[in-house]
Amino acid sequence: MRRPRAVAGLAALFVAGMVTGCSDRPAPTGPSRMTPPGSALLGVGSGHAGSVVAHDSCDPASFNAALDDPNACLKPGRTTFQEFIAELTATHTARSWRFNPDQATAHAGEALLAQNVGGETHTFTPVRQFGGGFIQVLNNLSNNPVPAPECLNVPGLDFVAGGEKSIIPAAALAAVADAGGIARVECCIHPWMRTEVRLK
Repeated sequence: MRRPRAVAGLAALFVAGMVTGCSDRPAPTGPSRMTPPGSALLGVGSGHAGSVVAHDSCDPASFNAALDDPNACLKPGRTTFQEFIAELTATHTARSWRFNPDQATAHAGEALLAQNVGGETHTFTPVRQFGGGFIQVLNNLSNNPVPAPECLNVPGLDFVAGGEKSIIPAAALAAVADAGGIARVECCIHPWMRTEVRLK
């Protein structure tokens, strides 16, 4: 499958100038796929240390209309697209778009479950240092102007649709862990969504 249509639509919408101060920096190119429905990854129930859960509160009518995609937001939420942009502009974050917990612990060699209980697609991307994602205007609005390098070439399995699950592989966490054993996971679409994972 290609990059989720709503993700491409979000980048195009901002590039077209719906939001002031946007950049013409494109989203990364190349094949990007979400965890396919029915994938064995979606049935992960053991062999992981815990989970990182993505939340959001997108209003389907306004998000789907703004992004020109009937599947941009799959679950009922209370935040309209216009309110989402206004909150980001004012505070550099959208409070209902978050990872839970913001700090986790995992044993070395154990994966984490990535679970999206929100309505939008999110990524669960291990990064060496937190930074921006691949939609520059959301980076600017959230005060994360410099993308995390890992967000410029997001693996397809990092994309998890609303209501779906995947895994964050132990090897991917280990690859970005710092000398203190801290790995970082962020959404490369909404880069203020973050979790620190202590590997022990």
